[in-house]
Amino acid sequence: MELFQVSLEAHGFGATIYIMGLLAEPAAARTGTVIGLMPLTTRVIRLDLRAVELIDPTAFVRVARALNRWRDERFGRVTIEFPARSRRRARHLYLVRQPNTAAIDQVSG
Repeated sequence: MELFQVSLEAHGFGATIYIMGLLAEPAAARTGTVIGLMPLTTRVIRLDLRAVELIDPTAFVRVARALNRWRDERFGRVTIEFPARSRRRARHLYLVRQPNTAAIDQVSG
């Protein structure tokens, strides 16, 4: 039985990574691999966590750091969509050790 699923939907300049189930170390590792394999033409990554049932904070930090590295190296943009039950009212979400920019937005449904 698989406790998580990571899938990718992409086109020439953008990609959406969907994580479903449990966001723990195995899902974070797979997501990091997917992020690292993005083609050079990708300018935007959207991380969709709406189907995540439980988020391990350490695993989320691993994913956030992979997104930060990708964004910094590619001068890209990242958006994260959280499950409805965990959304905060903040307009922007700033990832770990990220300069205070609006490059990463929290998407409201």
